[in-house]
Amino acid sequence: MSAPHVIPMSDDAEAITLDDVRPTILPDAYVASQEAQSATSFHMPRYDELPQVELYREQVLTYIEGELEPLAFCVEGPWLTPSMVNNYVKAGLLDPPAKRLYNREQIARLLVICIFKQVLSIDAVARLFRIQMVTYRVPRAYDYVAVELEGALRTAFSTDPVPSDDTASLITRESLLVRNAVTAFATKANLMGYLKFLGYDQDTRR
Repeated sequence: MSAPHVIPMSDDAEAITLDDVRPTILPDAYVASQEAQSATSFHMPRYDELPQVELYREQVLTYIEGELEPLAFCVEGPWLTPSMVNNYVKAGLLDPPAKRLYNREQIARLLVICIFKQVLSIDAVARLFRIQMVTYRVPRAYDYVAVELEGALRTAFSTDPVPSDDTASLITRESLLVRNAVTAFATKANLMGYLKFLGYDQDTRR
């Protein structure tokens, strides 16, 4: 797809016409795109579906990149790197590996961090985790994030968005914070994907 015409913003720039601002690719076309279909059909593995055997760090990186690959179009760069993992351990977001091996709980936390860090600072993610640790055990909290994320993506990438019902058995401050975080991620994913679909990720400099 060719890059869109960029209208310089200066006093002596040519006047903007209706053709300049008329959409050339309607949202319906984007919703039918491979990117949007990947988002709406995305499955976040549930806690019981995560690896039951402990993994070395490189195996964890490969696993997480593979699971989040359907959403790769809406992020820049890798989801996770060795230095990122080290930083999360230093920040207290993740327990240090035992004998260089990461268990299922650590993998669950890394998956959630990869999603939340797209819209929140690491400090904010850490605060969310501290709240979660007081109220819910990791398996339950993780599965709630997974279900809500899938619902938020289906809503964000729909031409007739209807917010999905909150799946929490009891709506609490914690569940609302999580729901807001995944909604923010899904909205950003939709915007980033649409801009790339229109060609705005290409170099448009003259």
